Amino acid sequence: MYQKIIVPIDHGNRNMKTEHKVFTSGFVEGDCRPALGEYLHYNGRYYALAEQRIPYMRDKTVDDRFFILTLFAVAMEAEKQMLNAQDTILQAVLPVGLPPKHYGALYRKFEDYFRGRGIQRFTYKGIPYKVEITDAAAFPKELSVP
Repeated sequence: MYQKIIVPIDHGNRNMKTEHKVFTSGFVEGDCRPALGEYLHYNGRYYALAEQRIPYMRDKTVDDRFFILTLFAVAMEAEKQMLNAQDTILQAVLPVGLPPKHYGALYRKFEDYFRGRGIQRFTYKGIPYKVEITDAAAFPKELSVP
């Protein structure tokens, strides 16, 4: 069975932000399941969210760190929306934000970073997920007004 989910994400260098969750843009990676905290098991590795953020990255597509953080975000939103992930392939649509000054140079690359990866299998807090990112669309993030 397929279930569509729309997950707007602000991929900040400090925090990842979704409609229902804000978490630090950082994780630790290891071979063993973490004893505490929120974790993801993906491609034979464990990832646990951490308070230490990833160093600033203008181009977030240079490695899979922001993709892994995106899997966390999708699972968190699916959990919040109480979707039955166990027997479902979640077809995720990702509206994603980029800083206005980097938007023109990076929007296509950032959209392509998420597309065409097929079905991703992972567990989040021990629950199996199958997620296919069917589309991603980048938008300039709003500027903060004091």
